[in-house]
Amino acid sequence: MNTALRQGWEAYWDEIAKAGETALWDSPSATAAAIHLRRVEQHIDPALPMIDLGCGSGRQTVRLAESCNRVIGIDIAEHALAIARRDNAAANIEYRRIDLLDDTEVAALAAELGDANVYVRGVLHQLLPDAQQRAVWAIGALLAGRGHLIAHELTSVTRWVVRSIIESEGAALEKFEPLQRHFGFDIPTVPGEERQLDALLTRQGLQVVASGDDSLQTTQLGADGAAIELPTAWALARRPHVVHPR
Repeated sequence: MNTALRQGWEAYWDEIAKAGETALWDSPSATAAAIHLRRVEQHIDPALPMIDLGCGSGRQTVRLAESCNRVIGIDIAEHALAIARRDNAAANIEYRRIDLLDDTEVAALAAELGDANVYVRGVLHQLLPDAQQRAVWAIGALLAGRGHLIAHELTSVTRWVVRSIIESEGAALEKFEPLQRHFGFDIPTVPGEERQLDALLTRQGLQVVASGDDSLQTTQLGADGAAIELPTAWALARRPHVVHPR
């Protein structure tokens, strides 16, 4: 992982913890993981370990643990994991600091777990194109033969929506402020129009089983008092089945 990005996330989660706040995307799991799981439940084997990649505070992780036998929440920020262990613990959840772009760490996790499902919500868009490709390769290694990826990502459209919201509502958007301060809003995004998330996954050898448009309900209230929603793209993917000739 880019060192500056890792340091940025440590600083962000440290600030969130000290302020006793929630992150912009820490919406109730009923509006996120619960919906995502229902959408793909016919494809997912709950007996396989579920990896919550970029688990943050663990708010979605604990919902995954209600449907899956074993869940491993991973993040690069120890401050995020400390919040998760404190606020969203369960008997079948483990939280670990793992860098998805560290080949050694990923290989060790893949060897330990075998086939696994992966849930990723708003992680790939943070990475530069080369790192996005490496991340998807790493996810493929974790899926192995029977696992599925459930991906929900911001899109290039999201960036313009955020800028428009900030211009119209400005300083009232306190949840956006620390993100803008630590990261800005020019981080490259996985372009989501016309199924470009699908294209990212298929270029790295994954098979997209289903996909579509979605939205992320944030913890930020707009001027009208309603939670602000941001456009996202979603995809369910797996490694292709290989039929060996006799």
